[in-house]
Amino acid sequence: MKALIKVEWIQIWRQWSVFVLAIGMPVGFFLLYSGMQMAPTPEEQKLFVRNYMLTMTAFSMSSFGFFSFPFMLVEDRTSHWFSYIEHSSVPVYYYYLSKIFRVFIYFLCSITVTFLVGKFYRQVSMPVEKWLVSILLLLIASVVFLAFGLLIAQIKSQQLMSIVGNLAFLGLAVLGGSWMPISLFPDWMQSISKVTPTYHVNQLVEIYAQKSQINWTSLLIVLGYAIIIAGLALFIKNKTEVK
Repeated sequence: MKALIKVEWIQIWRQWSVFVLAIGMPVGFFLLYSGMQMAPTPEEQKLFVRNYMLTMTAFSMSSFGFFSFPFMLVEDRTSHWFSYIEHSSVPVYYYYLSKIFRVFIYFLCSITVTFLVGKFYRQVSMPVEKWLVSILLLLIASVVFLAFGLLIAQIKSQQLMSIVGNLAFLGLAVLGGSWMPISLFPDWMQSISKVTPTYHVNQLVEIYAQKSQINWTSLLIVLGYAIIIAGLALFIKNKTEVK
């Protein structure tokens, strides 16, 4: 296990450019839109900036789930690294745990960078407890991004993988209110938004930051999505391997 984690750690540094871009774009969006006057009063503007920081953090994390994670798995299949693990004495679940470890490093870096920018460039203010619990909630909710990544990894064509990943990544971000409040959408579109996993990830952290209460409904919905999507991915994987 330690050897596999070491390999993933080396890969993190080798692919630093992808890592920087995945964090840089959401941080850029945050700096751009949080610098605009989006609310009629200073208090509401502060609330908007804080919520936008949280949603952009989740958006940044989702890019690693929708792109980095599935392409890691596909790259290992193509290079026969996964086959080597399967035929070695190393349990296969060690391999997946090492990949999850790598993605969670990405998640933590994404949270750290976006939160630091929010704190020092946009003067976002929260008690220490809220910062820490927000981090914890984002990490728990991020399992749904990993589940989507696992499902996308079952697509055989890398070109099609990229198309599906982009559509899911951007579509769920827009519908889930990551870029703009869903209150700006027409009623029919708001109804769709409220059943997306990204909406509930955003609700989970926004409501806690505002009321210091965990939105258990959103948390259960996010975890339910993660279980169903991961289960579907594993079903497809098993079916493919049998064939």
